[in-house]
Amino acid sequence: MGRPKALLEYAGRSFAARVADALRAELVEIHAVGDGPLPPDLGEVERIADAGALEGPLAGIVAALRHRPDCAWLIAACDLPLADSRAVRWLLAQRAAGRLAVLPRLGKSRVEPLLALYEPAALPVLERLARRGERSLQSLAREPGVATPEPPAEIAPAWRNVNEEEDFRGLPEGETR
Repeated sequence: MGRPKALLEYAGRSFAARVADALRAELVEIHAVGDGPLPPDLGEVERIADAGALEGPLAGIVAALRHRPDCAWLIAACDLPLADSRAVRWLLAQRAAGRLAVLPRLGKSRVEPLLALYEPAALPVLERLARRGERSLQSLAREPGVATPEPPAEIAPAWRNVNEEEDFRGLPEGETR
C-alpha cells in the first residue's frame, strides 16, 4: 500500500486500533508483534519482536507462541479493519480438545491465518513448517488437528483484509474514513 496499514484510518479510528478494540472486548490482554509503527492510542500495548531468522506472518505467530508457550493466541493482522468482537467470540467458541489451530475457511480453498486461533501445541508444527522453508500459512490447514470452519455469513466481513488501495476504497460506505 506504500504506507503502514496499521496507521490507515477507517470509521475515525486507525486499522490497528479497530482490531485492538475487537480483541479487547473478549481477551484479557493484547500484544503487538513486530516492529511496525503503531498509532499513539496503542502506545501502552506490549510489543513482541518477530522470531529471528523467520519472515512474514510466520515470524510473528512463532514469536507470540514462544513468548507465552502456556497459552493460546488469537492472532489478528492490522489489515482487517472490519474485525469485531463477534468474530473473536466465534473463533474462541471453535476451541476444542486436540485442536492445534482454528483457521477460518474463506471460500473453497483459502484459509485466513491472521484472524485465527493458535493453541500452544501448534508451535512445533509451525517451527517444522519454517524449517521446511514454508512461507505461506495456507499449508498449515492440511496439518492434522487444524480446524478450518467457515465463519457464519453475518460475521464473514471481519476476515476481509485490505492489501491494496482498491481494497481500501471498497470498504463499506457510510463509515467515516
